[in-house]
Amino acid sequence: MIKIKTNVCASITDNNIEDIIKTVNMIKDEDIDYIELRLDLIDDVNTHIAKELLGQVKHLTDKKIILTNRTKLEGGFFEGSEGERIQILVDNADLADIVDVELFTEKDLIQRVIDAADKTIISYHNFSQTMDFDSLQKIIDEASGMGDIAKIAVKPNSIEDTYVILRLLLENDNLIAISMDNLGTYTRIVAPIMGSPITYASVGNKSAPGQLDIHQTIEMIKQLKHD
Repeated sequence: MIKIKTNVCASITDNNIEDIIKTVNMIKDEDIDYIELRLDLIDDVNTHIAKELLGQVKHLTDKKIILTNRTKLEGGFFEGSEGERIQILVDNADLADIVDVELFTEKDLIQRVIDAADKTIISYHNFSQTMDFDSLQKIIDEASGMGDIAKIAVKPNSIEDTYVILRLLLENDNLIAISMDNLGTYTRIVAPIMGSPITYASVGNKSAPGQLDIHQTIEMIKQLKHD
């Protein structure tokens, strides 16, 4: 029998503290393991705002927190400099369980996050294509060598592209691998069977193309775990 150990992460996409707290209140009793706080979506975010938000969320729930401040180069919305973006993550890393930082961040900046965080996801996003297996494997190897969990999320332009993601999941441990858009949605269902440590789900607006919502994802995981 396949043991499903995937953790469900609810990715929150609100752009202000008040709405984020409302969303956390709404989902805090759901059967989820993580809440992803996308700091880059918050208007004029800074260290103080992030710290206030994290404090309020931790007061409301004991769900684990993934902290993300996504760069525009990989689909994020942070308006400040790279130094400012990373500083916010470093300043608040002790309040999160995992900090997500992009692989192609400058190496000295990414190391600051790794040093400050308890655990890290080293991520790579490509919204235009799925590279070949060997190219993506090199990215995974580099990310795995730096942090605790490697994550890749790529756009498929054919059904064959989605098979590359399945092969990567099959051949790598502790990997989050996502084929985005509707074409790749099924990979989000297959990934837990292949050992993906975290499955992301949306609350309201999707944080990534092809993402399932938390209720669909929770039910899917329950069905997969059913004896």
